[in-house]
Amino acid sequence: MVTADTAGKWPLLLEPTTGLAYVRLHGDRELYTSGYSDEALDRWAARIKNWRDSGLDVVVYFDNDVKVHAPDDAQRLAERLGVGAV
Repeated sequence: MVTADTAGKWPLLLEPTTGLAYVRLHGDRELYTSGYSDEALDRWAARIKNWRDSGLDVVVYFDNDVKVHAPDDAQRLAERLGVGAV
């Protein structure tokens, strides 16, 4: 399964279809340029936890890097998931 958060530009597919969830986060409000709010990261963390708890492997890639939000957002999501530094 590949899911992409595209700031509402394209449909958001969240139903797992394989044992791997590949998540591409392109921006919360504006494609490629906006950072993720705490609320949005909380929602993504909950989804990812549910997928992991159901046995899926999950890979997350932030591609909202035009204004250099990706590294910070990735670190903030990792903290919510209890994983080490990214």
